[in-house]
Amino acid sequence: MDDKAKKLARWFCVKMYLQEKHENNNFRNWFTVRGDIYTCHFGENIGDEKCGLGRPVLIVSADNINKKSGNVIVVTLSKNIKWKDPQTKRNLKYSTHYVLKKSKYPQLACDSVVQCEDIRVVSKARLGQYICSVDLSTDMKQIRKRLKSALQI
Repeated sequence: MDDKAKKLARWFCVKMYLQEKHENNNFRNWFTVRGDIYTCHFGENIGDEKCGLGRPVLIVSADNINKKSGNVIVVTLSKNIKWKDPQTKRNLKYSTHYVLKKSKYPQLACDSVVQCEDIRVVSKARLGQYICSVDLSTDMKQIRKRLKSALQI
């Protein structure tokens, strides 16, 4: 069995656990907040889709959705920050990216880039550990601009 097949087989077992977790809990009553960062179990995916069992994500769905739904809208975070000029680290390579600094958010493992072009709807059962919340008046405002840019709205 090749490596991808092994990863998919392992992911199937985790996915069954998450399904059971979903069935045994009422995630509609679990109130997540816009601007919260959690780990998320994406599992093994196809092509360039993000994979992983503990990838950080930022909740971007509105709180009225977060209160009532068993799903949330998230964007992924990555430690791989891409700069136009890696020497100066001044301008991000992609206009849809936004950097969250570990110095401002010490709960993050490292400086992280919010990838506003990577928008997903996920079950709350996929969410793992709460990490922190971003500042809604500054950082979330900038992230919102990048989301609008990614969606051209």
